[in-house]
Amino acid sequence: MKTRLMIALALAGASSGAWAATAGVFEKTLPVPAVADRIADGVVAAPLPPGQFEREPVQFAWALDPAEPVLSAAPEVMESRSFWRTVEAAELQRGVEVELSAPGAVIQLSPAPGARALPVQALQVRDAGNRVQARRAFDSAQLQQAGMPVAAGSTLLKLEGGAPGRHRVQAEGAQGRYVMQVLEPDSPVVLRARSDRSVALSGGRLAVQLDMDGAQTAPAALASRLLRAPVAGQGLLVAPDGRNWEVPLRARRDGGLEALVNLPGEGSSAPGLWELQLFTEQAGIARDTRLAFAVARPTARIAGSIRAANLADLRFPLQVGAPGRYEVRATLFATGSDGQLRPVAQGHSAAWFNAAGAGQLRLSFAGVALPAGYGAPYELREVELHDQSRMAPIERRARALRF
Repeated sequence: MKTRLMIALALAGASSGAWAATAGVFEKTLPVPAVADRIADGVVAAPLPPGQFEREPVQFAWALDPAEPVLSAAPEVMESRSFWRTVEAAELQRGVEVELSAPGAVIQLSPAPGARALPVQALQVRDAGNRVQARRAFDSAQLQQAGMPVAAGSTLLKLEGGAPGRHRVQAEGAQGRYVMQVLEPDSPVVLRARSDRSVALSGGRLAVQLDMDGAQTAPAALASRLLRAPVAGQGLLVAPDGRNWEVPLRARRDGGLEALVNLPGEGSSAPGLWELQLFTEQAGIARDTRLAFAVARPTARIAGSIRAANLADLRFPLQVGAPGRYEVRATLFATGSDGQLRPVAQGHSAAWFNAAGAGQLRLSFAGVALPAGYGAPYELREVELHDQSRMAPIERRARALRF
């Protein structure tokens, strides 16, 4: 890693037309955070993870094409036309009621550990007592050959038709517990879930919104049912270490659901993404999905005023809560001949901090050629603070300093 960074620094320093130092010193407290910013109110202590870490300070910068916009990643919107549930053998033998909203549903049954594997012909779907014909039927061997990571003994039916309404899923000879998954690829009823951020801080909050769409495009009878029925749901927050917490969902005035998820202050000792599992129902039609996001412990933060002596000397004050290697990233915007600010350079700086307390990271854009027609005033945008030792993106500010 050190060699790669040093090569990048050398290349940046070799470019022609380096910026000259700007007269004066600019020092500015950080602006009021934007809604999407990620700001730590304080810092926490944390042990270092096992392993060897680079301890030499490194900083480098490179030019950007001002014609190319800098886009920040937006949280993903998850869509679902499916749901799953755990069912017992007794339920399957007498029939599990399922509300379908469109023909052509796909139903998969997978045995839990210890459950009896069922032949594909044992799985049946009935509508008002009549068996719904399957267009295709697959056993676990065929599904595995197709690349699906299913348990041995799994079966899957692709229904030929099946009018919207209540159906009964049955499996003769079932013994034990099974996971039933139902997908309606042609259904107008879609659950859409989104969060306000893809990275959150432990002890902070995550805002989530859910909408069940379909009344606008569904057939008249189904649309009428959907319009009369409210959306209900429940959430489950799951940490990478397996701990979980129930998350209540409350109704919005426009008919959707929302939640403000309080994240545990202690975070998780296990690496990986957190999940918010979401289960909803409207007019008997079930949908579920999950939102994955990272949770970082605020082991450091940018504290106080950013200082800009010149383009070669930018200083970021830190409050460090735990020893480790920290990195600051920033995008430099410059003013073009038309008076518009555009991105002209990207810079990174990282250093090792031995102990908790006050610290500083310095960043330089020296050696990066200024695009023709661009100059002051400058602005630092997309400023991020990372804990490299723990692979954690801590803070992010859309805008930080204008000088």
